[in-house]
Amino acid sequence: MKKVLQGIVILAFFLIPNHATAQQPEVRSKPKSTHNNKVETTAGSWLFSLYPNNILKATFTPVGSSRNEQVSDAVIAKAVVISPTIKRGENKTTVSFGNISSAQVNNAGVEFNAGDSNHISLVNIFYSNEHRGFRFSLMPGEMIFGTGERSIPLNRRGYKLPLNNAPAYGYSLNAESLNYCVPFILSSRGYAIFFDNPSKGFFDIGKSVPDLLEYSVTSGELSFYIIPGKNYQEIIESYHRLVGTAPLPPRWAMGNLMSRFGYRDEKQTRLIIAQMQKDSVPLDAVIFDLFWFGDSIKNTLGNLSWVNKKAWPNPEKMIRDFSKQHIKTILITEPFVLKTSLNYEESKHLHATDSAGNPYVLQEFYFGKGGIIDLFRKDAQKWFYSKYKTQMNIGVTGWWGDLGEPENHPANVYHDLKDLGFKRKFASGEIHNIYGHYWSKMLAEQYKKDYPNQRLFHLNRSGYAGSPRYSSFPWSGDVSRSWDGLKGQLPLIQGMSISGIPYIHSDAGGFAGGDGDPELYERWLQFAVFTPIYRPHGTALGDLEAGGKDIPSEAALWPEPTKSLAKAAAQQRYQWLAYNYNLSYLQTRYGKPLITPMFFLNSHDSNLYKAADQYMWGDEVMVVPITGKGQKIKTYYVPAGAWTNLHTMQIRTGPDWITDSSFGMESIPVLAKEGSFIPRVNGLQNTSAYNTSTLEIIYVPSAGPSTYKLYEDDGNSAIALKGRKYEITGFSCSGMSKLTQITIVSDGGNYKGRINQRKMHLRIINAMKKPTEITINGKSFTANAIWNNERKDLLIPFIFEHKKTQIQINFK
Repeated sequence: MKKVLQGIVILAFFLIPNHATAQQPEVRSKPKSTHNNKVETTAGSWLFSLYPNNILKATFTPVGSSRNEQVSDAVIAKAVVISPTIKRGENKTTVSFGNISSAQVNNAGVEFNAGDSNHISLVNIFYSNEHRGFRFSLMPGEMIFGTGERSIPLNRRGYKLPLNNAPAYGYSLNAESLNYCVPFILSSRGYAIFFDNPSKGFFDIGKSVPDLLEYSVTSGELSFYIIPGKNYQEIIESYHRLVGTAPLPPRWAMGNLMSRFGYRDEKQTRLIIAQMQKDSVPLDAVIFDLFWFGDSIKNTLGNLSWVNKKAWPNPEKMIRDFSKQHIKTILITEPFVLKTSLNYEESKHLHATDSAGNPYVLQEFYFGKGGIIDLFRKDAQKWFYSKYKTQMNIGVTGWWGDLGEPENHPANVYHDLKDLGFKRKFASGEIHNIYGHYWSKMLAEQYKKDYPNQRLFHLNRSGYAGSPRYSSFPWSGDVSRSWDGLKGQLPLIQGMSISGIPYIHSDAGGFAGGDGDPELYERWLQFAVFTPIYRPHGTALGDLEAGGKDIPSEAALWPEPTKSLAKAAAQQRYQWLAYNYNLSYLQTRYGKPLITPMFFLNSHDSNLYKAADQYMWGDEVMVVPITGKGQKIKTYYVPAGAWTNLHTMQIRTGPDWITDSSFGMESIPVLAKEGSFIPRVNGLQNTSAYNTSTLEIIYVPSAGPSTYKLYEDDGNSAIALKGRKYEITGFSCSGMSKLTQITIVSDGGNYKGRINQRKMHLRIINAMKKPTEITINGKSFTANAIWNNERKDLLIPFIFEHKKTQIQINFK
């Protein structure tokens, strides 16, 4: 039976700009100790802390409670060193952080104030040996977003959602529980709450009681962070500053990663790569599933070595040959070691245990009987990483962590967290949702020691808040090869992105089952072009799967016209490399998501909340995937302003719902907003050629002024930002008029591989007419420009020498 410990608690937040935190609030008194942030009530104690960007942390410790440890390291921001004013009265105590926030505490409740805007009401706190948590009131019409990986509508109100990382093989639409949950909610009323507790639990968002949000967990510290902001974007950026941003990926990771379940031997792999190259399908990496360490699906996890010498006679030479072609090698690993593997006896003392301390043996595990590595232990981490190091010594470049929820994690499994400072053993449910996070942390920290100047690429199916800062690139699990599987990716990737997981992506083409529908494959790849990672991947087991279809993931293995359409999608991915890589920089530097729902543009436009099957790719581009078989017409919402379809060059003006039939099988609607600068590169077969390629800058005309900044570096250095080894090029336009001026300015930065005389093409689409005169830095350039009268397209080729360049175009 749950015991209700608190009455009404009111939290009021005034959404003030972030720059206000730079000013020291007025301090009226200085506490004698840090405990002056702590307020005792008959039910328990409150502890309050202020963090940058007006974030307020509140922690409640019930009287007589146990298992209150904080095992999460998600928050990396430091509390603001501001001494609160403490006023103790007969019936209440007030804790004030200057004019930013305050808390009034008595035995009936707590009232938080930071101005006179948003009120967030905490109805009660409950605690028992089995469950503990908070209940907040929900206002009429309030929408709740976030919560991590789900293929349900973006507004999660009306759902009871597990906080339990769990695989769902062959899922499609309306999967409420998947591989990567995040205890984070974003409200349409202008605030977010991050509940920092990785134990199993649930969110009940108005399902049981329509006007209540219940957060319940089984163990751990009861704390939450209230994150205010003047708009959704500001809130998410503040959240990323709290838990960290993702490091820059290696540039090659933004290319085409060739993958399937799975490549069975070296001969097969070489033949498929050769076919991809013959057909000029761009390619940057090959990913090996579990057949690299065994010749069957079951009973091989934990080998972590190329045991089948017939299939893989010389893996080091194979990897070296691929590297000479600028193709990276990525290997899968799992945190399970089966009894039938080479490493079981060697590693079993490093496994999680039963309650008596004996190595736990999983009995009901699809892949076979065995143990799970206790990755909270330093000695277990050291052993596991040694297997990585052996493969990196022969040229392996990236990693793929699978089954890290963990997929099989019984309730009577125990983990040893002594290396994190805890004396007791923790049951699996207490740390389940952060296991994958500590896996990513282990690999990132060890990799940094051995390769301090190289960026890590680590696919990991699961994790926790803050995992992206360890170079974790999650995918959406074993989605079905079906149209509903594709449709389910739209709410999933948007929901994950606004939960602070920026590099979420899918097995492009679908993973499980399927009948080999070429149209589904084509449409999925066209969508994947505009997602953080482009990785076609699916089951193709050949003779290992009785009755299963051997459906290829690789474009070159499909018959025409699918081959050409899939190839075009891969080429388009490389065409957008500069733009996409710049999105990565904006995430790393500022915490900006790569993908955002449409309502991030304007929280007051109700139609944007309805436009859930389209999304923004960065600030400039709107993507409208085609998710229906044989679909010839698409109705979607055009936000305020003028938007240009980058395939048809048709201009759409919003706000308005439109019905579009202009797309064919070769494209999906991709629209750029007026005033955008879109950097592109053409003809790449591999990202290694990026720095020597011609950079095309598309300008989408607007009557008003606009700017854009492009980040570029060597594509690999882990210290590029810290070491100032990069260049930012700024593009600005005064606005399209009879006399249009476009200015290009470098910030003076430099990096390895930068071309001093960079070939650039400025392309103005839908120009008003053929210009009468063009000058660059005052010199006539009219004769060099190319005008396409049919498309109203102006192309100006020039050499950029990293100096201020002014292009003046006279349309009189």
